[in-house]
Amino acid sequence: MRPCCVAHVASAHPLVPATSPTVDGARVRLRAVTAADAVALLEISVYDGVAARTESDAGAQIERIAGDQARGETVHWAIEEASTGMLVGTVGFYRGFAGGVGEVGYVLRPAHRKRGFMTEAVALAVAYGFDVLGLQAVVAHTDATNGASIAVLERCGFVPAGANGGQHTFRVDRPT
Repeated sequence: MRPCCVAHVASAHPLVPATSPTVDGARVRLRAVTAADAVALLEISVYDGVAARTESDAGAQIERIAGDQARGETVHWAIEEASTGMLVGTVGFYRGFAGGVGEVGYVLRPAHRKRGFMTEAVALAVAYGFDVLGLQAVVAHTDATNGASIAVLERCGFVPAGANGGQHTFRVDRPT
């Protein structure tokens, strides 16, 4: 999730499920985030640019995101390594779906980086956005110096779509 403090007005999507469905890939599984995930997610929990500092903070962020999802503004998944069931990160659509465009955000626990998990997770999320939610495009924002994130987006078909200071925007349009 991009670290920023800009307020966003989220727009609901009528096809957002109350609980994130399980989406299976070859090496990762996307599943609903639960309160029991707070400990595993503590090191990577961020909501509106504020990092969780305690397990309680992480749990509160999980609850806030669940509320966003209940309003149809978010789809939030835990990323599990399929072979072990270990929670390695999160991915989802955040900040609503204005104009049929979803914003994908993601974060991976440091011990699980550089193994291809995030590329697969983002690809699964984007496919869900196009195939199930009927999105017309997906955007992502990342720091200009975050080469690993930029590489994930490029491997998933995103192209540069603008920059604002140190933040770069990438976009992938619905296949025709």
